[in-house]
Amino acid sequence: MKGDRKTIILQSLAGLLEERNLSKVTTAILAEKSKITEAALYRHFPSKRSIFLELFGFCDDAIFSKCTEIKKSKLSSKDKVKNIFLFFILFLEKNKGFARILSREALSSNEQNVTDAVNQFFERLELAIKQILAEETPKLIAQPGISSQLIVTTLEGTISRYIRSKFKEAPSSYSENLWTLIVLSTFKD
Repeated sequence: MKGDRKTIILQSLAGLLEERNLSKVTTAILAEKSKITEAALYRHFPSKRSIFLELFGFCDDAIFSKCTEIKKSKLSSKDKVKNIFLFFILFLEKNKGFARILSREALSSNEQNVTDAVNQFFERLELAIKQILAEETPKLIAQPGISSQLIVTTLEGTISRYIRSKFKEAPSSYSENLWTLIVLSTFKD
């Protein structure tokens, strides 16, 4: 039962992040949404920060387990990076609350450890893409590091744009066009 309640709390937080700005989400609101008391909330998590960190951990695990799976595939580097790019966009589209965490919009100065984890997440994502691109460096216009920066920066911009549209303009509706522009800027052929 304890694990089930933790899951309910995490799902409630993700739902609240889709509905409103986190600065307005208090532990009282989260407890109410989770249908438990604030005291019960603190029995499962020592702080609001730890709730965010665990929710972010789910996002991190989901995206990087898919990246690992794609990296191991027999696809070309271009197709591997495309699959990671498109998976990332679809994942965020289906999990809007994570977009607010990955944009750091939902995080206050009290959640600095979560902000640090998000920053590290993007560094790891950039490194994973760089490693894939390095497999076929001669086919790149620029160095793998520069190309991976472009791709990750595009993803971060896509997150911001999605939030700015109040989740109404689905990134998947223009992700293929973005990818086409990335290919033209990254690959020689």
